[in-house]
Amino acid sequence: MEYTWGIPGPTFLAIYAILLVFPLAAGLVWTIVVRLGHKAPSATVSGPQPTVYEFAYLAGGPDRVVDTAIAALVDRGILRVSSSKQLQLTGPEPADPIEKAVAKGARPGYNATTRGIRDRLRMSGPMQALAKDLEARGLVVVDQTPQIRRIVFFLYLAVLVFGVVRLIAGLAGDRPVGFLIPLLLAAVAATLIARALKNKRSGPRPTSEGDRVLHKARSAHGRERKRGIPNSPEYVGAAGGILLGGAAAAVAFGGLASYPDEELSAALIPPPISGGFGGGSSGGGSTCSTGSSCSSSSGSSCSSGGSSCGGGGCGG
Repeated sequence: MEYTWGIPGPTFLAIYAILLVFPLAAGLVWTIVVRLGHKAPSATVSGPQPTVYEFAYLAGGPDRVVDTAIAALVDRGILRVSSSKQLQLTGPEPADPIEKAVAKGARPGYNATTRGIRDRLRMSGPMQALAKDLEARGLVVVDQTPQIRRIVFFLYLAVLVFGVVRLIAGLAGDRPVGFLIPLLLAAVAATLIARALKNKRSGPRPTSEGDRVLHKARSAHGRERKRGIPNSPEYVGAAGGILLGGAAAAVAFGGLASYPDEELSAALIPPPISGGFGGGSSGGGSTCSTGSSCSSSSGSSCSSGGSSCGGGGCGG
């Protein structure tokens, strides 16, 4: 009996089953090796102490950086939030690259909500420059998970194509292929899942040194807040050169929920995505209404905004 490609059906099925498991196993092993490498002791951080935006990146990634810049600009009266939770530019354009990008996102014609500005700035030039600087100083490491996921996806795609070619060859040779079909369905499912995971983005994440620096700064910030550090934008507290005071620092370490003005905090926090996951707590508790205003810690106001087989040839 002549087999397709000279490989008996049961032998091919065993080989194909191994191929189905291989991409997942390879991805897991690669991920474990990478993470173990990141846990290795790193050199002491080089360069100056991180800025408030660099601390924000270490604490919560690009979105936290955007939130921190929004908090800083609102606190200084450069931005204000309307009753429809749209941010509006009310002062001069700032010089800091991150703040400048946020201010541009608050111009008319844009989705100037917190979520809208986050979406536009995640992959922006200033954000990537900030991440690269932290990476060069040993505080963050590029997350290789997206690269691993892409390779796993292409491996599964290759396994799927290989199985389809075998199926076609088996059918053309009038060989029984009933037991190959369930494996092909499993390959299709694995490929679709791998494709969905491949499209998920993630940026650099803190190294062990980055975590240490962040923990030290967060602890110092917490101690200073207990001592009654003022939240005015002019105040800058320092401990070893670390920025401690102001609304920007509070948001950098604790998120928008830590903004010192509760009413503005509720107005700035994006509501949950309908039917989605996460999204933070709802800002529905804001009492700003059309035509009314609410004061912040710096005098900012809320304004109106608008087959079976036998014989051993089961795999074709």
